[in-house]
Amino acid sequence: MSSTILVINEKKKSVLQGLIHREHPHLKVINCENIADAEYHILTDDIDMILMTIHERSQEALFFIQHTLEKYPAKKVILVGNQDELSNTVTALIELPSEQLLAMLASNTPSTDRARSVYKFSEPSTSVTLRSPSVLFNYKGLIGESPEMQKLKKLLVKIAPTGTTILIQGESGTGKEVIARAIHAQSARSNEVFIPVDCAAINDSIIESELFGHSKGAFTGADRNTLGMIRSADKGTLFLDEIAELPLSMQAKLLRTLQERAVKPVGETKIYPVNIRIIAATNCNLTEAVKKGTFRQDLYYRLNAITIFAPPLREQRCDIPLLCNYFLDKLVKEGYSAKQFSESAMNALLAFDWPGNIRELENVIRGAITISHGDIMERDSLSFGHYQPANDESVDDQQPASIASHEKDAIRKALNQTTGNRRAAAKLLGISEATLYRRLKIYNLNRL
Repeated sequence: MSSTILVINEKKKSVLQGLIHREHPHLKVINCENIADAEYHILTDDIDMILMTIHERSQEALFFIQHTLEKYPAKKVILVGNQDELSNTVTALIELPSEQLLAMLASNTPSTDRARSVYKFSEPSTSVTLRSPSVLFNYKGLIGESPEMQKLKKLLVKIAPTGTTILIQGESGTGKEVIARAIHAQSARSNEVFIPVDCAAINDSIIESELFGHSKGAFTGADRNTLGMIRSADKGTLFLDEIAELPLSMQAKLLRTLQERAVKPVGETKIYPVNIRIIAATNCNLTEAVKKGTFRQDLYYRLNAITIFAPPLREQRCDIPLLCNYFLDKLVKEGYSAKQFSESAMNALLAFDWPGNIRELENVIRGAITISHGDIMERDSLSFGHYQPANDESVDDQQPASIASHEKDAIRKALNQTTGNRRAAAKLLGISEATLYRRLKIYNLNRL
């Protein structure tokens, strides 16, 4: 069985690839133009050696090297570049903490000798340092100190600077877009655009032109050229929320875009190159969706290079007081009076199961600060709808109803209270309008 070499080079026609083929025709060579594609092949192919050209100091390249050596210590990584480029890269790597550096370098050489040989490699006059991980990381609204949140933050520190495609999974209202924005803010694309797209909210008949753009005259009503969401996000980050709601036909076209890094607008034959990072999110189990045939397996593998799980609020109850303070401060900036929760109100907030998660908590706090009198918000200012806090005395000993029946009852009551106004009902429930429409369809409540 022949060995496989992964060549990372920005140019399609790699000189390195040609040399390897000529001198060692028995070797299999995979050429990648960017780090995102390289990380995909490392996950899906049996790579024996990585050959990477260094054209200039790149934060993304440094984190890729560090991550690869840490996660795959058996793999050999060879850097190709001029003396200054290599010196800067190695200098940046050796300025990591010594214990981290030793863990990265896989060799039969004793650790102390290994470290000494690396330090002797180069001593340039100007040093290049990697960003300090958690100290400088801007979490952009990710509030909490629970073990689940700490684990999530540590993961974001590692993956944000890379260009890897990311899949965020979690229940509705857990802050998946907040996570995506935090990743973008700490990436090499932070100065470029972040474009969020709710795949569930776009009508099937126009979703292709919304994502990929169209030319003038491509269909009835197309009176001008449009870029589409993907080309608009060029050089930045495209956040595809509710990715499981994307029609199969669009999944195939998105897969081609990910593979070729190019877009063909509706009504055009020309293909336009794009340089984007895609972060996708869903509250569905995509593995089950693949089994059912509602989601493409090959697209799932493309998106699933790194998966992040957004924890539900019921699993991080200790963060509720911090989140309350955050939302109360936010509301004060919007013009509301400064208020605090009483002990009984806070106990009720801590006891509640929060099926709508952080989004629902924010809506409950907004409602409480609006209707309460004085500086202290009591228990009766909290509107939990038909739900009751998990430890509330009014809950009897009978078997609790299913989450589905709870949701159906909540939707019926919200629509009755808003006289059928679905936008107002969604706001009352603490969910997005797109989520409400999906629930109406699932529970056959469209006639309400």
